[in-house]
Amino acid sequence: MMTWNHARKGALHLFGHVHCNWQGTANSVNVGVDVWGFYPVTLIDAARRAKSLPQHRHWKDVEPRA
Repeated sequence: MMTWNHARKGALHLFGHVHCNWQGTANSVNVGVDVWGFYPVTLIDAARRAKSLPQHRHWKDVEPRA
């Protein structure tokens, strides 16, 4: 998902079940147990991981919403 409500205002998108080891990006984090050692993840952990991930390579291509 490239954009969502408040995406450019600091909202963090949480997703899972993508059939790969992709952890996500700086504003969109994979919370599937397969990338967290098969344990549930807390929002704090997801937010911490988001800070260590790069921006999505197409983030600049998405039209910012007003």
